[in-house]
Amino acid sequence: MRKARHIEISTRLEATKKFGLVEDYRIEWRPNTLAAPSITVCGRASCPDIVTKNYIATLLDQLVPARAIVVTQIDRIS
Repeated sequence: MRKARHIEISTRLEATKKFGLVEDYRIEWRPNTLAAPSITVCGRASCPDIVTKNYIATLLDQLVPARAIVVTQIDRIS
């Protein structure tokens, strides 16, 4: 189940990245738990963080709670 959710999340984020709405993203799963992952998204500097977060939260509504999504403005996520 975790693998299927990971693929679904990454597919949606890759499409968003392809269309230039985000620069990069990271999906972090907590070990030994079935909890939702935390998502870190590097947004575009031209778009406010809150707009990016609201878009990603809506996009991943059924997969990740909004509180687990963080938007940053760094160049690349390490």
